[in-house]
Amino acid sequence: MMKVVVFGASGYVGTSVYKLLENQSDIEVVGTYLETKPVFDELHKLDINEPESFSDFFKKENPDVVIWSVMNGPNEYELTDQGLLHLITHLTPATKLIYISSDFVYSDGKGPYTEEDSLSTLPDDHIYSNYTNAKVKAERFIKNELSNYMILRAGPVYGENQIGKLDARTDELSYHLRSGQPIAFRGDLIRTFVHVEDLANTIAELVPKDITGIYNTGPSTNKSFYEFMSGMAEQLGYDASLVEKASEYEEADEEVPKDTSLVTEKITDIVNQRFR
Repeated sequence: MMKVVVFGASGYVGTSVYKLLENQSDIEVVGTYLETKPVFDELHKLDINEPESFSDFFKKENPDVVIWSVMNGPNEYELTDQGLLHLITHLTPATKLIYISSDFVYSDGKGPYTEEDSLSTLPDDHIYSNYTNAKVKAERFIKNELSNYMILRAGPVYGENQIGKLDARTDELSYHLRSGQPIAFRGDLIRTFVHVEDLANTIAELVPKDITGIYNTGPSTNKSFYEFMSGMAEQLGYDASLVEKASEYEEADEEVPKDTSLVTEKITDIVNQRFR
């Protein structure tokens, strides 16, 4: 039986990955959480940045596959410099790492991007530098230190996960439109939006496969936030005219990468999952 550890199993994406793997008879899955109240009683509380407790946990579980679905935007650098470092020092060539990354590693914002395009960082004083630069550093770290890994780059993740939790953006949209209040989104920011269940199904499908490498993940369609959220309003049965175009004015150190959309042909060649 294959053993899988999901780090961040109480998070938005991690919850769905954990539940899907839990339902597979040939997989034993173990999940961790830190601060978010766990939905499942069997999850292990673990601070992955604390080396001794991490080492004890990892040696005890000795997994065949590790899924890294831990995210902490403002403190992403700490996760990379401490937690991911602890993990990599414990991995053997036989242990596979599946690391969930972000489209923000293409922070030049001149997409759509293929997997072979260069990554880019942001200036240290930029509002998004901590998250973006930590993801870039993590990817480079993994590529330099490991051979048995998969890096899955994903754009904004949306929809209801396995326990019915909505992403924060759609939740905010629903709140406004339910109250008849307008809400605005940018029309100049282009992304590849991926449904949380499609992403989780992809990860679960990849766990037993003998495949490595870097893959952009999501559908073949790219949309602006304004286009996407207008469509979401219609899907949810609300008045889409309440979705307005937001101002494109930006402060210099708060400029958002314009087009981080992804070319996703490579992932569709190796999985059966079809992205909505």
